[in-house]
Amino acid sequence: MMGLNSKKVLQYVLFLGIGFALLYLTFKNVNPTELWANIQSVDAMGLLVALGIGFVAIIIRGIRWVQLLRSLGYHVTPLRAISAVAFSYLINLVTPRVGEVARCTALNKTDQIPIDKLFGTVVLERVVDTLMFGLVVLITFVTQAPDLLLFLEESGASLPELNAGFFIIAGILLFLFGVVLFLTKSTWLNWQFTKKILGFISGIIEGLKSIQKVDNKALFWTYSFAIWVCYVGTIVVGFNIVEGLSDLGIGQAFYVSVAAALGFVVPVPGGLGAYHYLVSKALVVLGYTAELGTAFATIIHSGQSLMFVITGAVGMVILYFAQKK
Repeated sequence: MMGLNSKKVLQYVLFLGIGFALLYLTFKNVNPTELWANIQSVDAMGLLVALGIGFVAIIIRGIRWVQLLRSLGYHVTPLRAISAVAFSYLINLVTPRVGEVARCTALNKTDQIPIDKLFGTVVLERVVDTLMFGLVVLITFVTQAPDLLLFLEESGASLPELNAGFFIIAGILLFLFGVVLFLTKSTWLNWQFTKKILGFISGIIEGLKSIQKVDNKALFWTYSFAIWVCYVGTIVVGFNIVEGLSDLGIGQAFYVSVAAALGFVVPVPGGLGAYHYLVSKALVVLGYTAELGTAFATIIHSGQSLMFVITGAVGMVILYFAQKK
């Protein structure tokens, strides 16, 4: 147990170190005076509007989750689902990837819904979100292909080239692994641990199938699309509150949204460093100064983080009293 805890601590320290390293790379060649001047130019009311749009995305996520859970026969109030989603964002600020587990645990305690089914719906949400992100990337590629390709090259976010030999070796290894599993299944299928894992996977699969039972599939996909509209909308408003970026349009907003999403994919707490590095790099590729790009990334990330802290804390309180009932 101590070894496991030590491993988690070391992993957390490593990812946090990566975040700080990316922060250093982002800020090391930035003129602090010019950076501060760009930050001071921000329209505070406009920033509140941008953060409000971000919170709307959290609300939509909660309502979409309610729809999925109802398809499985579980009736959760929108307030508790939204609170759980907000709480998950707060947790992700501290420990990446743990927020989704936290929101499932929260609803398990308030509504006694099995964890495996909750987790299945969350996995389904992630699959759908990935499809929506793919759509955003496609739109960006159509409208901003040269900028996107240059950004991927300069940021190191492009995929490495894999030759045919890699896929052949990987295929052979997977085949051999499958053969071993098949030949020994009479043994490992009787393990108590295996039965628990298979039972949990069965619950996840049931959660994934919830999309087949959703009453209004069009509404579900509308929610899913609206979430990303909010993300892009936050960037659009952000352009208009930072002096010097107001000439950017919706095409550039999709492009910067791709960079922002990739920043949150990197397993660092709350996208710290990764968001700053990738978003500022995206704006530099568009021809803006490092100071302006870094100021934009810092403003949006800091504002969102503060919003996650406030809404997550409120959600935690709501869930606490719901559990008491």
